[in-house]
Amino acid sequence: MTDTLTAPAPRSAESATVYDPLWNGERIIPRRIVIETIFGCNAACGMCVINHPTSRKKGIMPLDKFKHLIDRLAKYSASVEMLDLFGLGEPVIDPHLAERISYVKASGFRNTAISTNAHLLSEERAVDLLKAGVDTVIFSIDGFSKEVHEAVRARTKYERVVKNCVNMIRLRDSRGYETRFVVRFVRQPSNEHEWDDYYRFWRGVISLDKRDLLIRYDVHNWSNQIDNTTTRADWRDPIIEVAPCHHIFEKIVILANGAVALCFEDILEAQFRFGNAFEDDPIDIFNSARFNKIRKLHTAGKRCNLNICSGCMVLCNEPRRVVVSDLASSQLLPMSSG
Repeated sequence: MTDTLTAPAPRSAESATVYDPLWNGERIIPRRIVIETIFGCNAACGMCVINHPTSRKKGIMPLDKFKHLIDRLAKYSASVEMLDLFGLGEPVIDPHLAERISYVKASGFRNTAISTNAHLLSEERAVDLLKAGVDTVIFSIDGFSKEVHEAVRARTKYERVVKNCVNMIRLRDSRGYETRFVVRFVRQPSNEHEWDDYYRFWRGVISLDKRDLLIRYDVHNWSNQIDNTTTRADWRDPIIEVAPCHHIFEKIVILANGAVALCFEDILEAQFRFGNAFEDDPIDIFNSARFNKIRKLHTAGKRCNLNICSGCMVLCNEPRRVVVSDLASSQLLPMSSG
């Protein structure tokens, strides 16, 4: 098995059309659907905006509305490469999570994913998720020591997190489930010195031949919504800043209250008010004139005319992403911003 350091992660050939400067409003079916099943979290991470002031109320997406949403989206399942059941919150808090995964799988979607801080990931919850058929589980672990991890992901316990993650991986291995695990490290000044030890430990726990991944991202600023002292000062790239952002072409983000956001950076408020997926077809919202107006700004090289895009460092960070994977593996990677 060979370790591969890939930056950015591989993207399938059909995605190339989203960068076409001649794009003129043709209907787009997103490659990825993000559904935030819960807005709320047990942790208090400094690099996250979940506890920033917002008009949104914390809560769980009602199961009946979730199923209605999946029913609406099912006709597009053949075109959707990944369906993420996480947003601004901790999915494991959701008591309906395993049932949601089962429903999504029964509706014809492939590659379901969740992202978890793993503090609440008991063996019982892990078994439920494995039985439900979750395809990818992202473990958010941001240190190799108790002091560093708990400083980054406040209100979680490092030993408990590591134990829960290792246990779920071993349950997968011993019981023959096909779930892929992604161990993710958000690099920032407080933890970057632990990466080498972190890499050696988790590289020995995951199984690359089972398509597991080890990923390192640089912390981002949520489009200037968090303290920039935790991020790199030299992140701007003049070439990238005039390029269209692939996220607004490839991914639809649906919040727990049904609102459709522009992207993950817009997830706190969904400030553009594109529409509500509980009320209208989410793909119609994704292709609305209001959404396409922003895409046209991007393809014209003017995305920085928008404050949210001008202050966003996600695209500039992507070339610095490190992915440790099997050379023979080429798959769409789950994304998580927090």
